[in-house]
Amino acid sequence: MKKHLVRLAEAERTELRAFTRSGTRSAQAITRARLLLMADQQGESRNDADIAKALGITVHTVEVTRKRYVQHGLQAVLQRAPRKDKGIPQKVDGRVEAQLITLACSETPNGESSWTLQMLSDELVRLQLVDSISRETVRKTLKKIHSGRI
Repeated sequence: MKKHLVRLAEAERTELRAFTRSGTRSAQAITRARLLLMADQQGESRNDADIAKALGITVHTVEVTRKRYVQHGLQAVLQRAPRKDKGIPQKVDGRVEAQLITLACSETPNGESSWTLQMLSDELVRLQLVDSISRETVRKTLKKIHSGRI
């Protein structure tokens, strides 16, 4: 027996059908809408494995979506929840980026032929512009500004 049964009202069914036909929605949201239509007890009501196979998703996704619909309603399923942590804060702001560009365009220490990503990241830490920074962050920042010096 399924723990979270989806019972759509006629208005919700109509909204979901229109939602899936609209070309301005994310593919993920359309998939969740189609999932609810397939899981509806008044409609065709397929089991989770059949829904997952038909939509190309996992059974776990079907279960989680059913649960979210039952507990929080239709809009909670169709709209992404905002992140609570607001993501990871950026280490490279305009000030650090400007300093990185200046370093990359300057002469290297100890007569090296050119700056390496590790040398640049070490220098940013030595100058106390950041507490720590990875070579990858330096690489992405330089790529963003199209620096051909390195």
